[in-house]
This record gives sequence, structure tokens and C-alpha cells, in this order.
Amino acid sequence: MKYVVLSPHNKMICFDHSSQVEEYCLDQDNEALDNYCKDQEFTYETMTPVEIGYSYVAANAELNGCKIYETRQVLNKMKELQADEELINRVNNMFNNRRLNNEFACPSYLEDVLMEVTPIPVACMTDGIYIMDNVDSASDERDNSGV
Repeated sequence: MKYVVLSPHNKMICFDHSSQVEEYCLDQDNEALDNYCKDQEFTYETMTPVEIGYSYVAANAELNGCKIYETRQVLNKMKELQADEELINRVNNMFNNRRLNNEFACPSYLEDVLMEVTPIPVACMTDGIYIMDNVDSASDERDNSGV
């Protein structure tokens, strides 16, 4: 597996492809929005797009969203932290276990390692249409401020 995702509920799931990661994270975000709207007694039919957007941000700010890691980075960090070779092999086997295409509880020993690794922003998993690098480079090329 190439990616391991830690959900806001401290569950892990592994994926081979970035598109799978995107879909999973979007599902988690949408679930958070649905729960937030239910708690606030909002209905999508009566909400404006701006209100839905605000609710989306508010719902996901409470949960901190998914954290995405490359499995290679996690294993390298374990080596850097001088983790036992047997533990590194066990984690590597866990990441490559095809039966783990479902969520599972994050082992506590792995939580400590993940705190030391910088997660990948979900925006980096997409084609990058709206990431800041594209906005800035478009402004440089077109001789405008981007406003």
C-alpha cells in the first residue's frame, strides 16, 4: 500500500491509489457535514450555498479531518527513531495486508510515530486545480494580482 489515512475517529485505512484516498476523505468530510447539519437542525433544502460552505468548514474544523501519510515516510520515520526492526516489519506487513481495506483501530505504537510525520494535505492528492501554487503562477504569467 502507498498511503495510510488516519480518520478523525482515530481509525486507519490503507490505499494504493490517490483517487481512493480522495474518495475516502471526501466521504469522511461529507459525513461530518451531515452530522453537523443534523445537530444544528439545518436542512440542505433551506440552506444557501454559502451556508452549506460555512457548515462544511465548521463541521470539519471540529474534527480536524483526515490525515494522510505515505507508508514509505512512516517506515522511514520508524527507522530514524530507531524502532525495533521486528516492529518495522510488522507495520510494513500491516500496511501491505490486503484484508485491511477496511478501517481498523490505529495501534498506539503507531500513533506516536505518526505524530512525528508531516501529513500530506488532501489538496495535494488531487490534480491541483485550486491549490495556491496554481493561483500564484497564473498571476505571475498574466501580469495581474490575481484579484
